[in-house]
Amino acid sequence: MTRPARPPLYISAPIAALVEGIYREDTTVGRVRANGDFGLGTFNDLDGEMVVLDGTVWQLRADGTVCTVDDGVQTPFACVTRFHGDTQERFAAPIAADRLETVLHGLLPSTNLVYAVRVDGRFDHVRARSVPRQDNYRPLAEVAKIQTVFDFPDVEGTLVGFWTPGFLSSVHVAGFHLHFLSADRHCGGHVLAAATRDVTVRLQHVPAVRLELPMTLDFLTMESTRDLQADIHAVER
Repeated sequence: MTRPARPPLYISAPIAALVEGIYREDTTVGRVRANGDFGLGTFNDLDGEMVVLDGTVWQLRADGTVCTVDDGVQTPFACVTRFHGDTQERFAAPIAADRLETVLHGLLPSTNLVYAVRVDGRFDHVRARSVPRQDNYRPLAEVAKIQTVFDFPDVEGTLVGFWTPGFLSSVHVAGFHLHFLSADRHCGGHVLAAATRDVTVRLQHVPAVRLELPMTLDFLTMESTRDLQADIHAVER
């Protein structure tokens, strides 16, 4: 009996375009959902952070509001897969924020593969951010300077994201890239730090990457002028 093919990681556009300030593309949320039920991204005009969880797409805005979005909404960057989880580990003891990525890293069989990462449970503290709506062409590293930072103490919810090898860094953020959505669906954002109290970690190996290249004028005429790795590090941390 032939096993069904494992789902790839779908990326709607390379992260390099976002770093250069291209915040408008014609990929719809409906197209994103057609390619996966788990992942993250942002929205046109950089209007908040995206979480895709159990097939629903959530928008986490800089004003702290959280809402679901229609399939017609557009995104300049999103990455999703179909999640079922290959492994599961419970961490009932607290993990400090400065150790969480080390613990997650220790669960990876190989750092040269892509993994979907889902962490469910209670957190002592989550620090997350979102950014306000932006005009095109302002470099992402500059936008990060005006981000809104949220601190969520003693919160239940889910970390959603991926581990990506360094050799794919122009396509997606290298290392761990995680977003957070609370269990009550009232708060979340791009994760800057997270300390766990009692969580379950599920990982899924993703065997292939499907990258789409937008056919918009902005993308077709884009020139790489930024220090990609330096800007991503500034934005992610």
